[in-house]
Amino acid sequence: MDTDPLFKQIQSWTNSIPLVILGSGASVPFGLPSMWMLGEYLKTNISFVSPDDQTQFENFKDFFDKTGDLEAALSEFHLRPNILDEIVCKTWELVNQHDLNAYDQLTDKSKYFPLAELISHLLSSSGKKLSIITTNYDRLAEYAASFANSFICTGYSQNYFGHFSNLIHTNNLTTLKGFKGQVNIWKVHGSLDWFKTSAEQHIQFPLRHMIPADHKPSIVTPGLSKYFETHNEPYRTISTQADNEIDNATGYLCIGYGFNDSHVQPKLINQIKNNNKPIIVMTKELTPKTKQHIIDNKCRNYILIEESGKNDTRVYSSNFGDFTLTGVSYWSLAEYIELVTE
Repeated sequence: MDTDPLFKQIQSWTNSIPLVILGSGASVPFGLPSMWMLGEYLKTNISFVSPDDQTQFENFKDFFDKTGDLEAALSEFHLRPNILDEIVCKTWELVNQHDLNAYDQLTDKSKYFPLAELISHLLSSSGKKLSIITTNYDRLAEYAASFANSFICTGYSQNYFGHFSNLIHTNNLTTLKGFKGQVNIWKVHGSLDWFKTSAEQHIQFPLRHMIPADHKPSIVTPGLSKYFETHNEPYRTISTQADNEIDNATGYLCIGYGFNDSHVQPKLINQIKNNNKPIIVMTKELTPKTKQHIIDNKCRNYILIEESGKNDTRVYSSNFGDFTLTGVSYWSLAEYIELVTE
């Protein structure tokens, strides 16, 4: 087939400055743990003195062993407070360890960082403003925005001891001198840098190696607790801003996002289904839910891109059909950027 029309559409949709949505697949190339790896870590690194806590945790482990699905295991049980607190801390511990390893690698600026290249490209033609929504706890979006010389807005002040405010994002940060633009990063499930005191104060400590004494990580684990925690700050403000970004976006570029999240996907699906906004999804392997929500849902403007074999790319397009491109890996961000900037 003649691929030029497809490539031109990809370039047009991307250069129209879509809302960028990052899922866990965007972090895997940097060694961040998968859900299965996290489940195994929790199993082998948590134990309790209380017999009641240990009994429930053993039931949790048995369920995870049978299903291999951490989110299902966390949703199956209404976990006791001690268990939930320990899962949050151990989750932070594992993800933070791998995140800091990625940070060390990125300090070698000779290494290519595709996400930073994408942000730089989009900022150059967006009026110096770009928004990212991510379900990840890691700091890769912040690292990439930093490499792109942008000012970062997460809802927290960018200090060594940062406070949360529902007003920071209302400033016009694009006017700050010395930056190439403003990148809003809305982390709907929390961040490795965010903590909460026993007095319910929210504070940001960048790049911690350990959880500060008398603080809890502000991250929301999968499962039943997710739905309760996100009604509280800072998640309430951040989710509201993420919703506004989805409503106001002209289109969407999803990287490694599997459409398995109940906070982001309902509004996103509504926009692409009922308002016909264009969406590009690129990932190593499309999840069944991605195809269900977009292809089976008869959305009208989509391009889905995944790996096919070792060196090929499978494309599903509302306008050009389904086919395989041989000898290219446009599902990877590095090659995708070459395509949209050529």
